[in-house]
Amino acid sequence: MAQNAAMIEAGNQELRDDIQWLVDRRVIGYVSTSTWPIPVSALEEALATRKKKDLTRADVHAILAVRRYLDDQRHSNYGITAQVNTDSLPQLGFVNQSRAAATGGVYLQGGGDRFAGKLKVNGLLDPLTTKQSKVSLEGSYASARFLGQAVYVGQLAHYWGPGIDGSLNWGNAGTAIPGIGLQRAKQTAPSSDWLSWIGPWGYDIFLGQLQHDKTVPDARVVNMRLFVQPIRGLELGASRFIEWGGKGRSNSWSSFWNAIKGDSNDVAPGTDPSNELSGFDVRYTFLVAGNPLTVYGQLTGEDEAGGLPSHYLAQAGMQFKQLAGSTRLQWYAEATDTTARRVFGIGQGMVGAAYSHSTYKDGLYHDGMPIGHPIGGSGRMLSAGVTVIPDDFRNFSRYSFRVMQAQVNPGNQTINQVFPEQARWYGAEVSYSWRIRPATFRAGLAVLRRTAGNLDNGFSLKFSVDIPLGQIH
Repeated sequence: MAQNAAMIEAGNQELRDDIQWLVDRRVIGYVSTSTWPIPVSALEEALATRKKKDLTRADVHAILAVRRYLDDQRHSNYGITAQVNTDSLPQLGFVNQSRAAATGGVYLQGGGDRFAGKLKVNGLLDPLTTKQSKVSLEGSYASARFLGQAVYVGQLAHYWGPGIDGSLNWGNAGTAIPGIGLQRAKQTAPSSDWLSWIGPWGYDIFLGQLQHDKTVPDARVVNMRLFVQPIRGLELGASRFIEWGGKGRSNSWSSFWNAIKGDSNDVAPGTDPSNELSGFDVRYTFLVAGNPLTVYGQLTGEDEAGGLPSHYLAQAGMQFKQLAGSTRLQWYAEATDTTARRVFGIGQGMVGAAYSHSTYKDGLYHDGMPIGHPIGGSGRMLSAGVTVIPDDFRNFSRYSFRVMQAQVNPGNQTINQVFPEQARWYGAEVSYSWRIRPATFRAGLAVLRRTAGNLDNGFSLKFSVDIPLGQIH
């Protein structure tokens, strides 16, 4: 068995692709790829119920890729990481990218069935924003399993939603938020006959504190997510991100309770207890001639009305997975609108409302980078791409290509340091990843070109490597 108490943070695109392939083709049991971090125990449980017969060579390849990842977590080890992003382009997508021209890290990790942990120290050269620290502990955590639950403390990247290139509610484009979280250790269905109709399910509850916020220092976050699979292939999720308290604000239990209840509109300006996003997402996969076709969407309310989210931001997308011989092809197309109350042109929209707040003036940004979708509030983005995964059982190589078109920050909000001024742009990215066990590598080229507004054109060479140096006995 692997380190069952360990956690898998957001950012490993290859692992996410492999898990989705296996879940969507119904090769393994259920584990959500819309809620990160994932307990290793949940992934192990899904693999334990995998099909044993009628597997394609591509299915076996995906199973072995996931198994090798878990096997690498089995032993306590230490190692180094390095990332290069020559033009410091912003992170756009799930994959973990350097948020500086160069990033280096050293780590020590270990654990077992009940306890696990990782200590990682990172150094950043020429960070993307002025609020970022040049030294961080991102990727560090301690975790434990007890009574069927998984608790973790540290600074792990989260990602809540089915989107490929971003989450409206909570993504990994910004610096990870330090705090404590609680999840189910296994995402299985209830054993009770009365509740079995719910299907496999899980949750994530997180309490944390933002760093480097100048307008309301030490602001806290209280985040909650629930997800279920009531029928095979259909995943429903509900998420809530609450920014609350901090220096100069009420940090009392009554203020906390008002934030949880959503009593934030019927108060005088400046006395509202919280700033929050709440919403819903759906991901549905069905088979077309044995090939998984997935449609998904996410709606996130920037405001509240009658106890429910309102003034929605929207995301919709489609994935199609197919075989070309024994090579996997994974296609996708995605549209995102982060302008409140617009939903792809259905409403007039409220420019400047999304991810901003009258009291928490730094908005829902962490170190100047969006907590939600990578483009920030009041924008829109279209993207499409394909990942090619050959049956390479030696180096597990894969190739990815995508194109993007976006409008960003029409209100010129300075809280968005990634895109501080209004602009329209298009971009493209090509990448190649491979393994020379135990090391993993990823190399790519990304281009951003302005078509209107104020944005420096970007041409960035990207490279990342994770090299375990040895085991601790």
